[in-house]
Amino acid sequence: MGQYYQPPPPGYGTQPQYAPEPPEAGSIKSLLNIAGIISLIFGILFILGAVAFLLFTFFFGFIISVIYLVFGVVDLLIFMNCRSISDMVGARQYEQAKSKTLVWMIIGFIFGGLLPGIIILIAYLKFDPLINAARAPQGYGYMPPPPPPQQGYRQCMGCGQQIPANSYGCPYCGRQG
Repeated sequence: MGQYYQPPPPGYGTQPQYAPEPPEAGSIKSLLNIAGIISLIFGILFILGAVAFLLFTFFFGFIISVIYLVFGVVDLLIFMNCRSISDMVGARQYEQAKSKTLVWMIIGFIFGGLLPGIIILIAYLKFDPLINAARAPQGYGYMPPPPPPQQGYRQCMGCGQQIPANSYGCPYCGRQG
C-alpha cells in the first residue's frame, strides 16, 4: 500500500476568526428594530382606522379613510425597510445602510408618524462614528494579516488557510491545485 497517516494541519476544523460586531452597529440595529415595531403598530392602527372611518361615515369618512390607508401602508413599508437596513448593518454595508436610513427617516417624518421618524433619526446619527471606525486601518473591520507559512505548508489561494505543501486540494474550501 505505501500510504501512511498524515495528521491534519494545525487549525484544521476551526472556524475562521471574524472581527466582532462594533457596539455602534448593535445599537443601530436595536433602534431600527424599535422603529420597525412602532411603525408596524402604527400601520396596523392606521389601517384599522381607515376601515372604521369607511364603515361608519360617508363621503367625509372616505377621504379620511384614504389618508389613513396611505399612512398605514407607508408605516408597513417603513417596518419592512427597517428590517432590510438592519440586515445591511449586519453585513457591514454601513454607507449604503446610512443612505437608505436617510430616505426612510424623511418618509417616516412625513407619512409614518413622528415617533418612528425620531427613532430612525437617532439611528441615522449613530452611523457616522461607525463608518469612521470601519474606515480606519485598525477599525472594527480590521483583520490582522495571516501568519507566515510554516515549514512544509503553503497558503491556499481560495481561503487563505495553511495547508500541507504537497496536497492537491484544500481540506477547508475544496479548491484544487
